[in-house]
Amino acid sequence: MQDQLSILLVEDDEDTRVTLTDVLEIDGNDVLVASTISEAFRLIDEAVAIIILDRKLPDGPAERHIPTLRDLAPQADIVVVTGYADMDSTISAFRSGASDFLIKPINPEALRHTVCRILQSKRVELELRQEQQFADRVLSTAEAIVLVLDPEGKIVRFNPYFERLSGRKLDEVRGKEWFATFVPPQDHDLIQHVFSTTTTSGSSSGVINAIITSDGTERQIRWCNTTLEDSAGNLDGVLAVGVDVTDIIDAQEKIAQSERLAAIGQTMASLAHESRNALQRIQSGLELLELDIGDDPEATKDLQTVQRAATDLNSLLEEIRSFAAPIHLHRVQADCKDIYRRAWRNLESSRVGRTCELIEIDDREHHKTSLDAQRMEQVFRNLFENALAATNDPAQIHITLSQADNGDTVVSVSDNGPGLTRDQAHRIFEPFYTTKTRGTGLGMAIVKRIIDAHGGDIIVAHRNSPIGGASFQMTITPENTSNGF
Repeated sequence: MQDQLSILLVEDDEDTRVTLTDVLEIDGNDVLVASTISEAFRLIDEAVAIIILDRKLPDGPAERHIPTLRDLAPQADIVVVTGYADMDSTISAFRSGASDFLIKPINPEALRHTVCRILQSKRVELELRQEQQFADRVLSTAEAIVLVLDPEGKIVRFNPYFERLSGRKLDEVRGKEWFATFVPPQDHDLIQHVFSTTTTSGSSSGVINAIITSDGTERQIRWCNTTLEDSAGNLDGVLAVGVDVTDIIDAQEKIAQSERLAAIGQTMASLAHESRNALQRIQSGLELLELDIGDDPEATKDLQTVQRAATDLNSLLEEIRSFAAPIHLHRVQADCKDIYRRAWRNLESSRVGRTCELIEIDDREHHKTSLDAQRMEQVFRNLFENALAATNDPAQIHITLSQADNGDTVVSVSDNGPGLTRDQAHRIFEPFYTTKTRGTGLGMAIVKRIIDAHGGDIIVAHRNSPIGGASFQMTITPENTSNGF
């Protein structure tokens, strides 16, 4: 694939072809046009990143030709354009290898958004390949990790670049085992296996794993390894050259997340509309049925079960819609204390019959900051709900507010529950991951999206919990560089 990515538009209607070309060129895209599949085959080259394909063409339906297009342009995403929402044809197109579909008449902004998202993903893939090529040249520049281990995996030396990256001096760790010093415990077995394979085969490459820096953060490193021999040809050690690809992996994860959210959003737009109407009809029917059954206790019990199910379904749809929808902040000057106290009061019904205590510590000099009060109330509500669900009585929730040197508001929320395992802490912000027997697993993912939209961060802070349970620390910046996330 070349640096300049192009779009191949296959459309037999001339007016539509001209209109779509004009829309695609607004963002400076290089657009190739074809009116038939045969013509499209001749135009395909390595620069084609997206093929926008009308489903009905003179050469036959799109799904018949998608496999051939896939063979000719395996690197390209294929977007099928159809004039009607035919589910069978849509499924057929996806099974043939289509990546997405659009329905006529095409919304220009939807088309530009889809194209922008795909091209962004393609450019990240291109950057990653270029980064891998750079790893082969990195030895001549030394702007990469150069690490030497002895045959037992103990540290012999590494270069100043790694000292800066890891925050550790060579004299501090020379002679120590590499795996125990820098590799996260969950990766020990895998990396030791890679090391053993390298010493046996003579080389290995392309392995990506985390290293732990002096401040406890992790950086993702891509390694190229080769063995070193002494003058007699015996194994003398292993030379490992590593490139930091943390930023690229983070970008890929954000793009993958964006694509998942886009898919969820498109699905929910249709599903929520139809489901909301159906739920309203169910609710109306249940209200009429309640009048008919009178004082029959068994019928009333069954009716209440159906009503709860309808309410649960409505809550589920609303939570998924909330997660998938873009976050646009409406910042005001507000005090976090007022917001979390309001969230705590609104959960009063959840604490009926329980012994629960909210313990507050406020060490701030300035009490108000710029934030979205409604969104932040949702953050505190989700954190409090999780804490209450995890704790037995007497339940204690500690909340501490402080001010960072740069003006950020720092909020810690801890409980006296059982806490989180290492795996739970690692995955707690993943969409659809939950430690509960019920729930969508979106609550903490929504919390993270809201904090990220505020330009802040939220982490699991095991060591800072004053009462031994789960502890979360979040920062909120006074100003944000974007309008949403």
